[in-house]
Amino acid sequence: MAMNTFEYLGVLVSVLLGLAITHLVVGTVSIIQNRETTQVYWVHLVWVGNAIILITQFWWFFFGWSGLDLWPMSIFYLLFCYALVLSASAALLFPVREMAADYRAYYYKQFRWFFFFLLLAVCLDIAEVAVKATAELRPIPAEYFPLTIPILIGVLVAILTGNPKYHAFFVLAFLILNSLYSILIFSALG
Repeated sequence: MAMNTFEYLGVLVSVLLGLAITHLVVGTVSIIQNRETTQVYWVHLVWVGNAIILITQFWWFFFGWSGLDLWPMSIFYLLFCYALVLSASAALLFPVREMAADYRAYYYKQFRWFFFFLLLAVCLDIAEVAVKATAELRPIPAEYFPLTIPILIGVLVAILTGNPKYHAFFVLAFLILNSLYSILIFSALG
């Protein structure tokens, strides 16, 4: 049996997201394995958890596209770029070829790039939600903009400041806002 367009694209998106989650899991395990010589930074670890949540949310909500019959290249590239950007943001949370000895120092060395890709992800999410509504696959949830706009503003501020107090505040605020959104959306779908 031949794959339909959604299934075909779904394989590519799933591979990208799976590799991103694998990178996060391997990075976390490397911290555990090298715990005697590795300095952990709780803000970094919460961002790892946030990244896993974002990736799994995108993968879950990606299924909403299964009802689309005709697939223009613009929608294909929107979803492909979204998966790429999420993967890039995840990749920035752990070094690719070596082990970081101090994850606080590593986080503040990479934070602007991480938040740049997170900003792109939020913008792509806004576009994805709007296009999905336009295609009549799912209406825009009432909670979407009240929870997404503070996240967008918070990401912009995070790009501009290296203030550890702000980053500690924002990682928890992001976790709460994103978790609240998930809870509200999943309860509305159920």
